[in-house]
Amino acid sequence: MKNRLSLIAILASIFLTACAGPGERMQIPVTMPGTNGGKATIVAHNQQVPDWWLDQGQLALNFMVKGDVDNDKLLAVAEAERACRIYTGTVRPSNLVAVLSGGALYALAGGIGVGFGSQAFPGAVQSQYQYYGAMASGTGGTANGVISLGGQTYTFENCGRELFDLFRGYEVRVLHKSPY
Repeated sequence: MKNRLSLIAILASIFLTACAGPGERMQIPVTMPGTNGGKATIVAHNQQVPDWWLDQGQLALNFMVKGDVDNDKLLAVAEAERACRIYTGTVRPSNLVAVLSGGALYALAGGIGVGFGSQAFPGAVQSQYQYYGAMASGTGGTANGVISLGGQTYTFENCGRELFDLFRGYEVRVLHKSPY
């Protein structure tokens, strides 16, 4: 039992050590037809890893601006990113809490459910079924907790969108990535 808990703790620490950055910034120019050469720029980060692997301290906004990206807009985005990193870290639980609470809740429910279900089988040892149900469900809950870490990216992007809605003069629109 201690070996299994140690293995789970090691795997959790590996998954919870968010270490990747958002990737290089790319600027995608857009010229809209029928607008006398109206231009815009989409700024996106070439992301190579899933959201749950991103380091919260390195999260970056993908955004769109009218015209070219100038220094004032980049400075405004940098300030929004700084503030939204603090906000995201404040309103979301730590990665360890998010993962372990999901694993513990699933393990408890799985142990109870499978334990009760084992009573339908004559000769079944309820404690063995409870243990199996708890381990199997807890593993699934832990995996679900790891995946839910990607929600911090949505919280971060939503903060940026709301912030630029307050300061429309910058003409910056935050783009949400797909959660899939």
